[in-house]
Amino acid sequence: MHAPHANYRLKIANTPAQRAECLGARTSMAAHDGMLFDFNAPVKSCFWMKDMLFPLDIIWLDSNRKVVHVQPDLSPKTYPNTYCTPVAAQYVVELNAGQAQSAGLSASAAVSF
Repeated sequence: MHAPHANYRLKIANTPAQRAECLGARTSMAAHDGMLFDFNAPVKSCFWMKDMLFPLDIIWLDSNRKVVHVQPDLSPKTYPNTYCTPVAAQYVVELNAGQAQSAGLSASAAVSF
């Protein structure tokens, strides 16, 4: 993924099994790594921090790969709270906490992958 100010290596999670596994139980993630969820069509999706061991930024993107919502700095301690996009989004990217701001990912920012 190429964001306005950074590049990231994203692991793709586009099947139900891959989405369920996600980043849970990992102790860390490299600084410019992340996970990309492709829902194949815009949907209103929710995420939680179940089994997470480090904080994340969650970024929702529309089908044109423009940011529609960012939930920054989610701590594993927030579980069982859920975090949802207010509008339908086709893609969701999980990055290490703080990366969304560092990369300039805010509403309407365009990314490529």
